[in-house]
Amino acid sequence: MAENVTNPIDRGDFYEAFTRATAHDLEERLLAANSREEKIFYRKLLNLKLQLEQEKVIGELLL
Repeated sequence: MAENVTNPIDRGDFYEAFTRATAHDLEERLLAANSREEKIFYRKLLNLKLQLEQEKVIGELLL
């Protein structure tokens, strides 16, 4: 019988972790990434975080 494990996506953990992370946190993870895929993942998250911060500063929605 399969274990009753909650999917992290269903719990919103990704969103919560992303909103708590700073650009510096994401940059550190990017630099520490081992695989190309992991580097791409953290680069995209970092770009999104920077874009969202930029929107706050200029007061215009970019997405």
